[in-house]
Amino acid sequence: MALSVNIVTAEKSILELSDVQKIVVPASDGQITILPSHTALMTSLDAGELTLYGPDGAQSVTLAGGFLQIVHDEVNVLADVQRESEISE
Repeated sequence: MALSVNIVTAEKSILELSDVQKIVVPASDGQITILPSHTALMTSLDAGELTLYGPDGAQSVTLAGGFLQIVHDEVNVLADVQRESEISE
């Protein structure tokens, strides 16, 4: 089982993945790790690194804030993005 992730800014959709195994996000109440079958959640995001872990390694996106919604293994992120960068595991 895997997560589907969609990261959207005010300008465009910057990332759509359907095989994510784990996500680490800078939530407003602290860092959250999201795994498949996570309960439904809506939270605001602080500035920081959102890291996605998939079969090809990890990918990081630097956020300036935003919102995250999880429903049935679908993760939607509405965010102000500062930059995208690749991270090696």
